[in-house]
Amino acid sequence: MLYLDAMADSGREIDLDIVSASWRSLSDDEAYDTMMSAWERKFSAIKREPRIPLIDGALKRQLASLEELLLEDRNAVRIEDPFEAAVSQTPAPAMVLSPNGLVAALNDGASRYFGVQHGLSAGTDWVRDDSLADFRAVRASGVGKGNVDYAIIRTIVGDSEEALAEVYQLESGGAVAPYTVVRSLELDWLPSVSTALKKVFGFTQAETEISRSLFANRDLQVVADQRGVSIETVRTQVKRILGKAEVHSKAELIRLLALLCARAAFQQERVDLTWSDPLGREKILTRRDGRKLAYSWMGAEDGRPILFVAGQTSFSFLPEAMCSELERRGIKLISPSLPGHGNSDPVSQQEQLIDGCDAIEELCETLELGPVPAVTSRGGQFYLIYLALTRPDLISTLLCISLPWSISLNRKESLPWRQHTFFKLALDAPAAFDIACRLGYRMVKQRGPDFYLTRGYNDSGVDGETIADPEIKPLLRAAIRHVLAQGYMAFKREQEMCAKSPISEWVSKLQVPLHWLVPGQIGTIDGTDLAHIRGLNPLVSLELVPEAGELLPYQLPELFIERLAELAGEGADTALASHDPVRSA
Repeated sequence: MLYLDAMADSGREIDLDIVSASWRSLSDDEAYDTMMSAWERKFSAIKREPRIPLIDGALKRQLASLEELLLEDRNAVRIEDPFEAAVSQTPAPAMVLSPNGLVAALNDGASRYFGVQHGLSAGTDWVRDDSLADFRAVRASGVGKGNVDYAIIRTIVGDSEEALAEVYQLESGGAVAPYTVVRSLELDWLPSVSTALKKVFGFTQAETEISRSLFANRDLQVVADQRGVSIETVRTQVKRILGKAEVHSKAELIRLLALLCARAAFQQERVDLTWSDPLGREKILTRRDGRKLAYSWMGAEDGRPILFVAGQTSFSFLPEAMCSELERRGIKLISPSLPGHGNSDPVSQQEQLIDGCDAIEELCETLELGPVPAVTSRGGQFYLIYLALTRPDLISTLLCISLPWSISLNRKESLPWRQHTFFKLALDAPAAFDIACRLGYRMVKQRGPDFYLTRGYNDSGVDGETIADPEIKPLLRAAIRHVLAQGYMAFKREQEMCAKSPISEWVSKLQVPLHWLVPGQIGTIDGTDLAHIRGLNPLVSLELVPEAGELLPYQLPELFIERLAELAGEGADTALASHDPVRSA
């Protein structure tokens, strides 16, 4: 009896930790980790003493209160991610460039305005020739080759060459060099801007009008001509304006005025995770039930097709060099956005698995694909393996990256604690799992996609290095936006699907060849484990890649492209199986 009382007290203490950390998770990412750790301890306590309730009445009431708050307060999120804040705190087109010039973040208007896409190189076509030196000087200062950390440059927008933008350095934790922010200064001057200048800085009516004219024209002679005075008079007035505004140059004044215009333009802070296809190739088809299904492609436009279903994985989009190699080899990766992801319409009342498979079938029918080879990873494996089982006429050969966590007992036990706890919640505590997903989504909006990346991939050293790579990070951030653009629900349902689906049973019944690339850096996978998986079906082959993690395509691009070429070629099953030392023997 004393033992049971002690266990009950321990369970109540853990419940208090869960409640406390859950509430603090509304604004604290470390508290989110504490909450998940408390749930892990709860599952461990129940394993030792099964009579301890997972969720008793008191804990259920607390979780219900938190869920009610999340429903009511879902938009009250303060953006703290430096990349997202830089582009969201202005209504003007804005983007953040990585140290090597890839677009790491952009807002709604930036793609059209600057002619750039998320995750791809921004280039300099949008910079006017007479501003290239200033733009490059700011970029160079980030790597210690100068001290110019701010500039106003002229940009080319459509047929106009009069647009201005500011360029400045943005420090990012863990980055090898500062990122660069580019924000248009073409903003409307609303009446509240004039009011603010008068109230806050004590500008006279004349000084306010001069400031407005200077902001619109950026040329003292034009201001003088408009006011019918000499340029010397305007210079004297601008000097007084600089003093009142406590800035030291015309450039600083223009930046201050731009910030005031931006603030005036906001009716409310934007916190949506908007999505746009990095390659600008997205197409939309209408499904039989009227919902929209988005898809895109990489590689050669008229190449041999491969269906690429990424699920919630983070290599939905490949670097330009890999896309060029795909094009050279005549391969076309066709990527659907599953329901609720990217710009595909939200999930229906159907099961996630069936809804996703139906969407893939409709895409294949529309594009006249089939039988078609397919590549996938993480949650995408469940859709394609099930589809290959039920529609063997549609999928010819499967290439899968990483083993599903539920494929074997050893794989389950070797999961990092955070993922293990996440899946346990999905299986045993759906209400708590829903809150964990809601809080995680809220934190992604607040802290940015890096919140997801560090928790999903940082348990492997090689994956940790990959998510910090400035050439890869913009693509990873784009992929997280693709998953979460419409909210947390599609992600949540996909995780539940992965937790509950009998993947081993499906694999054992497959009539389609399946080749797994097994990263060696994702946990303990021994020979017994591999033998169990091979034993499920003679059509399954396994290729252990010791130096890779979950993000294998980014880490070993040559290997990944080579396997895609084999997948798309004649005799794909034989070619891929030859990399399995057991099957080839």
